[in-house]
Amino acid sequence: MAVKLRSENLEKICGGAKQVAAPKYDKKKLTPGIVHIGVGNFHRAHQCVFLDDALSLPGHEIWGYRGLGLMPGDAKMRDALKDQDMLYTLWQKGVSSSDVRIIGCHTDFVLAPDDPKSAVEMLSDVSTKIVTLTVTEKGYFVNFATGKLDTASPVVASDIASLKDGKPGLKSAAGFLVAASQRRKAKGTPGFVVLSCDNVQENGCKARAAVLEMAGEVDAALRSWISENVQFPNSMVDRITPATTQEAKDELKESYGIEDQWPVICESFLLWVVEDKFPQGRPLWEKSTSGKCIFVDDVVPYELMKLRLLNAVHQALSYPSSLRGHELVHDAMADELISDFLKAYMDAAGSTVPPVQGLDKAEWNKTVIERFSNPAIRDTIFRLNEDATNRIAVALAPCLEEDAVPPGKPLSDRETDAVVLPVACWIRMLVG
Repeated sequence: MAVKLRSENLEKICGGAKQVAAPKYDKKKLTPGIVHIGVGNFHRAHQCVFLDDALSLPGHEIWGYRGLGLMPGDAKMRDALKDQDMLYTLWQKGVSSSDVRIIGCHTDFVLAPDDPKSAVEMLSDVSTKIVTLTVTEKGYFVNFATGKLDTASPVVASDIASLKDGKPGLKSAAGFLVAASQRRKAKGTPGFVVLSCDNVQENGCKARAAVLEMAGEVDAALRSWISENVQFPNSMVDRITPATTQEAKDELKESYGIEDQWPVICESFLLWVVEDKFPQGRPLWEKSTSGKCIFVDDVVPYELMKLRLLNAVHQALSYPSSLRGHELVHDAMADELISDFLKAYMDAAGSTVPPVQGLDKAEWNKTVIERFSNPAIRDTIFRLNEDATNRIAVALAPCLEEDAVPPGKPLSDRETDAVVLPVACWIRMLVG
């Protein structure tokens, strides 16, 4: 018989023969030190796992998470987590592995549309030393071509007016971060670190641009204070995390006897590369036993590796696979014509990627092939085909430049053919 996920049932859930791992710390002793804006599946499969591992280390009970939802729809996540004592199930599915654990690093969840005052108070609290966020590209309200805040957006215009008037009604992450900074400045509270965890190149720079420009529209002195007191490190994140389906919930219930309103299913691969800019300290995420966290001075070289040897590989896979009638990524990888081509493509694209410390390029390529071949994730070709024009321009096209191969050479003819083929397949799909 399935058991509802709650604190009172943890011993029953984790004490049986199913080998469900429980948190390795006393959840009751956690105090919040980090706020996360945009609690969704990816956050719970990525940043929460690193923190959950770190919380078992001595002295780390001060780094508990609090969630902040900006959208009315986030009420569903808030209600699910609160009904389960802020616990949820993480099911990591590898090609030949299956690991289930209960994550307990979140201590509270505030829904900004319902309680904007508590949202700002939480962000401006002296205990909040780090704010992580996953708000998607659209949530920055930054024109990525110019790097400027989209002041024509009704959301941005509304937030600027609310900040000037000191009224509630903020809607954007940048708006709440500016309001929290405004309060910290007034009270003499130190600044915090804003750590973007979105799959966006130079995400910290994007977050900084949004916050500084919005602050500048409100008060030049506030903008200066933020520039001097708030850090915006870039980070690169990586873990395939599909949406939670009813089928997944039923499978968890049947296989492990856990009744969870919103479990998370993800692959076993887990990577985080972070610029080490944390003046008030941080959790020892690099001590994680579940994934690899690398602290660096500059994330950009790692982003290039991911862009050309993961994101672009998705594009190289998707269009030929569509023409051959495949709907699921792992099925496409079982097609030798596709998998052999993908290896050739990665060899070509890889020649344009300089080596980075801590990640071996050959091992990376091998791991990507394994990840794409994982039948447990059931990633779709349709998802990979979305926004093709932008993705081809950003991920594939730069490989064809005359100086793409360090120290300034072009691809060979054979390598060029490998990179051009997905583009030809995409064109073929467009013409029908």
